[in-house]
Amino acid sequence: MIKKINLFVLLGIGLGLLNSGAYAQQLKQDPNLVTGKLKNGFSYYIYKSNKTPGNSVLRLFVNAGSLQENNDQQGLAHFIEHMAFNGTKHYSKNDVIEFLESKGVKFGADLNAHTSFDETVYKISINTEDEKNLEKSIDIMGDWAFGVTFDSHEIDKERGVVIEEWRSKQGAANRLREQYLPVLFNKSRYAERLPIGKVDILKSFKRQTIVDFYEKWYRPDLMSIAIVTDIDPKKVENYIKNEFNQYQAKSKAARVYYELPAHQDTLFSILTDKEANAIELSVFNKIKSFKGIQTEQDYKAQLTRSFFNALAKSRFSRISQLQNDFKEGSFSISNIVLKNGIVSGGAALYHDKMNEGIAQYLTEAQRIFRYGFTRDEIKKYRNEYVAAIKRSELAEDKTQPETYVNEIQDVFYNGSTMLAKKERNRLALKYVDQIDSLALLSFLKSVNKPGNTVVLLTAPEKDKQNLPSQAALKMMFAKATTAKIAPWADQLTVPKKLLTEQPVAGKVVKTESLAPIGVTKWTLSNGTIVYLKPTTEKKNYISLSGFRQGGIYALDSLQYVTAQFVKPVTGLSGAGAFSRSALTQFLTGNSASATLVLSGTREGVVASADWKDANTMFQLMYLKWMYPNADPVTFEQAKRQSIEQMENNKLSPNYAYNKAIAELLKGDDDFASDLSPERLNKEAHLNKIIPVFKSRFGSAKDFQFVIVGDFNPDSIKPLLEQYIGGLPGGEYNKQFQYKGPVGGQTAKDILMYAGAAPKSTVNIFHQSNNVTYDYPDILVQTLLQEVLKVKLRLNLREENSGVYGVGVSISSTRIPAPLIRSRISFTCAPESAQFLIKQAQEEVKKVAANPKYFVSDLNNIKVQQIDGYKKQADKNLFWSSALRNQFYFGFKDYSYFNDFENMINKITPEMVADLAKKYLIDTPGIKAVLMPENFKTLN
Repeated sequence: MIKKINLFVLLGIGLGLLNSGAYAQQLKQDPNLVTGKLKNGFSYYIYKSNKTPGNSVLRLFVNAGSLQENNDQQGLAHFIEHMAFNGTKHYSKNDVIEFLESKGVKFGADLNAHTSFDETVYKISINTEDEKNLEKSIDIMGDWAFGVTFDSHEIDKERGVVIEEWRSKQGAANRLREQYLPVLFNKSRYAERLPIGKVDILKSFKRQTIVDFYEKWYRPDLMSIAIVTDIDPKKVENYIKNEFNQYQAKSKAARVYYELPAHQDTLFSILTDKEANAIELSVFNKIKSFKGIQTEQDYKAQLTRSFFNALAKSRFSRISQLQNDFKEGSFSISNIVLKNGIVSGGAALYHDKMNEGIAQYLTEAQRIFRYGFTRDEIKKYRNEYVAAIKRSELAEDKTQPETYVNEIQDVFYNGSTMLAKKERNRLALKYVDQIDSLALLSFLKSVNKPGNTVVLLTAPEKDKQNLPSQAALKMMFAKATTAKIAPWADQLTVPKKLLTEQPVAGKVVKTESLAPIGVTKWTLSNGTIVYLKPTTEKKNYISLSGFRQGGIYALDSLQYVTAQFVKPVTGLSGAGAFSRSALTQFLTGNSASATLVLSGTREGVVASADWKDANTMFQLMYLKWMYPNADPVTFEQAKRQSIEQMENNKLSPNYAYNKAIAELLKGDDDFASDLSPERLNKEAHLNKIIPVFKSRFGSAKDFQFVIVGDFNPDSIKPLLEQYIGGLPGGEYNKQFQYKGPVGGQTAKDILMYAGAAPKSTVNIFHQSNNVTYDYPDILVQTLLQEVLKVKLRLNLREENSGVYGVGVSISSTRIPAPLIRSRISFTCAPESAQFLIKQAQEEVKKVAANPKYFVSDLNNIKVQQIDGYKKQADKNLFWSSALRNQFYFGFKDYSYFNDFENMINKITPEMVADLAKKYLIDTPGIKAVLMPENFKTLN
């Protein structure tokens, strides 16, 4: 659906459509999954996986969430999750984080937790080459489950952090959500137990109140641990038993499950907000939830629902290409909460065509309700689905541990059976042909019953007078229900071949070996260069990326506005004799893809395919390169949506603030400084799209291509010579028209007032043009960034309870001109802003002045960086991205590839401190603060 309801994830679990009988056969559990239950009721799941050797992923599941809170405990289920990191029986405050960070674990990425209505989940991902790390991680989870100490001083400090988490989410979207969720959840406990809770309770609850919740619901019979690892399951099982056998429940309270109550009337909620920046219609029909997948009947039902959702998505994608009454639409069927599913849909609307957009959306939804999907639509998707399965059968299974733990989570909370990939594929191929138009229509009618419907319409306040009333909406729905609507028809002419004639092949005229990185370099006769890197990560798969310095900055300034539409319009308009839909139809079941890109400083192409489709991939790339299309409807949609988005962005309280920051940071660095709806209307022209495209892609000279994957150079050479060597050469414009930002001249402050939310936004920037963009300097910047993240988190969050999170980024480039920019950002209580800014600046000064201040933090970060590098170093994506940067930026050597660990370890605290001093102390900065509107009066 279009509306973003962030409090829950729409999960698809499965449903029973068929009578028990032939399909009631129990599914076979994945043999790699070891399960067990201790005498105290604690259950465990161990999955043996060798996909990421030396690494393990752990989850602690608690079958309780905010719905289990008493009236005086609202927000405390989530608060407990925070307290688990603030002291337990065996670990004092921050000991857990410090230990795990020393083993390469990154707080927030590899170490985290979440709380929702019905569940609480704790997460650790850790290097376990040393098995003691796994044993220690299990011990930590044991303390989270049964040993949180709830120190009164730490509770009081954490109140501020949790309130800042609440504050960070305040704004138009949250104000609208607080109004429509009670309508959607209609008199249910879900409407009364949002996980974040109530601020007045968070500020004042007594220690015993949170302890009571913990002891009542954190108990063995409501908990489980899931571990995906390459360590012997027998050893892991012993670790688990040794840790969790010792605990007993302190409560026998019944675990009550709640549902959304039924209602016959359609409930409407029409809402506006001054700061909202979009008009969105959402329609919900609440149904029973889909049970866990335990039988073949359940599996087929889930497969049917999956097909339905995919087909609906495809249908609305096609509708968006054919009409301009609404921006985009959706229709899907899923779970919304543990005991309820939902048939949902919606449309993003234009402000000047709201009624037309709603009517058109309802017509299309009704078309699906009445007729389902055509034979051709189903055949196309079935072919794609089967082709994907068969490709996966041929490829080595590279399933990541996170995928396995997510499946185990479904086992624990929903009672599903975890299937091995081979068995899942077997069932899919067994039942896929049975999913036809009749089955899909029958499925829809079986779940979409009268009643339990909610209609939401949200919009900016400026559009309030033009919004349809509740009575008008009812009339639109009634009219769509009774209107004559023809079945879906979509006539496509699909050419037989991608290319009507083959390009004249070029030749490889020079071969070089880049031995240190195992890359072969070919220079072709048309002036292009190809780098070939064979890898083993994914069997029979190749990826291609091509790039050249240039892009929009190499265009005439008068072409800038049109250039913004080149990539989206040509990318969605098909190519040659193919419309977009005809090209999609032609490629059904084929793995080949190719996209041409025009960005600020480069033009390029990305493509990929399984080896059997490599010829198609190269032909597709050549077709899109040589014969781009610019569809009028696509162009008008892109232009109209861009203009409306610009207008709506002005409604954001951050608009003027962000614009002021951009002006100070960027100056006249590009042609975008005065981009406006008026300029778009004046300068964006359909008939200039293709000329601008060809001005950058008319010659392929100096393009560099990186090809990574499982291929034989002798086999790929004819394809490269034909389709890359066959691209035209010749001269092209190499000069940038670029006025880069100038940094480090004088300190500047921004103080602005806007917005109704009780929060301040703080950004502190420093930038300089005096920078070396090469290794190891880039790594020193990364280490400084990570050191500051740790120090600012400890100060602003842990010690002063003033923020939920702190953002730190330090990045640099040398194209189109040398620039390094750092940014420290956070939201906070307005009255705390100046104090926290001073604290942040003091932390930077400490780092710059005293290398000893962060030695242990730096050592932990080095471990994290090395561990992260090792995890990705054999992946195609790593090689493709790293090689592209290597050759685009022209780094002096290959140390990033063959000396990374040594480079990291040679970086001293003094080098990091010097960088902080040079770019964050000695370089004047920009301090930008946005305060709420009401503080303008108060101050």
